[in-house]
Amino acid sequence: MSFKNATPEEAGSLANLSGKVALVTGATSGIGEGVALALAFAGAYVVATGRDEKRGRETVRQIEAGKGKGHFDKLDVTVEDDWKRVVADIQKRFGRLDVLVNNAGRGVRGPIETIPMEGHWFEIHLNIEGAFLGMTYAWPIMKKNGGGVVFNMNSTAGQRGGSGSICYGGSKGGMLGLTKSAAAAGRKDGIRVISIHPGNTWSPGMQALVEVSEDEFFSKDRNRSIPAGMPARAADVAVPIVFLASDAARHITGIEFNIDGGQSAR
Repeated sequence: MSFKNATPEEAGSLANLSGKVALVTGATSGIGEGVALALAFAGAYVVATGRDEKRGRETVRQIEAGKGKGHFDKLDVTVEDDWKRVVADIQKRFGRLDVLVNNAGRGVRGPIETIPMEGHWFEIHLNIEGAFLGMTYAWPIMKKNGGGVVFNMNSTAGQRGGSGSICYGGSKGGMLGLTKSAAAAGRKDGIRVISIHPGNTWSPGMQALVEVSEDEFFSKDRNRSIPAGMPARAADVAVPIVFLASDAARHITGIEFNIDGGQSAR
């Protein structure tokens, strides 16, 4: 059997999310873009957010080209006023928010002795504080409407660390603890919180990090340690999110969902 990467259209076909409103951070490229497309193709109205307006509008163009619905709103996840504005607009337009994908993130690599303190705090602000602020402002509107689901985009590094990304792994570990606690707190309000853990996934950010071409990233020689034989693409990460965002998954919360081609099983 040969493994193949999913497409946003395939991911979108896994559940019917019609009538739901979703907010995706970091939807301007990579995993966030793929998740935004898949949610829209599943029928959700998607509020695609990010700091790059031009790329955000391109994400919306692709959504609309696939007969989905959505719009772009500029959002820096580390700025509390941005969250206030974006969620208030969602409340005014739709009166509901069913799905929040805290995807925006970036890593600082290098030996621990060379990483400045500001690099460490950058990771904390982006990966932990960004998710915390997202949940803080999404929670009241979800609670008012009887519940919702939050996805915090983590990494396998948040479970097992990584020598080349000490601050990244540390911040993602903190995000995992935040997610578990939020899942416990959300039980009484019908709010589910799930931690998503991609492994090697092709994206512009990953390309900048590993400094290899797309062909090399997907080469067999490079990926012999992955049981599936190849790394993921953005739509592979979107597959479980579409299903877990659906009402059929109402009993699933507080879990760590790995999308790493089986690497965590080795």
